Amino acid sequence: MEQIELQLSEFTLRSRSVAVSHVAAGLQRGLELGEPLVVSDTGRGRFFAAVVADVDFELSDTVYRIELGSRLAAEEASDWLAPATAPESDEFTTRQILELLGELNRSRRMMRALSDDVAH
Repeated sequence: MEQIELQLSEFTLRSRSVAVSHVAAGLQRGLELGEPLVVSDTGRGRFFAAVVADVDFELSDTVYRIELGSRLAAEEASDWLAPATAPESDEFTTRQILELLGELNRSRRMMRALSDDVAH
């Protein structure tokens, strides 16, 4: 899972949405639509669960619209960012459930786009 460090304004915290430049954020790879993230608010030292809600391609940059979710404790953010490990039991971890929900959301968006194309 990727972490993006931003200085979030009060407006952004109220609207729960922020545009992020790929270049300005210094990302190592492109983000996918529906991909879960951890956003670190560098100004306040807070962490938020987030998701890539939209991707806009420009000539010299890619801009992502990130929707902020719930606030995370520092320990939770650290757990989310740790490399995934094989489960030690048959029980699902919170991280695994969130990853499955992310996959489901991406599949739902793809199916909606396909049905919209067929309808037109």
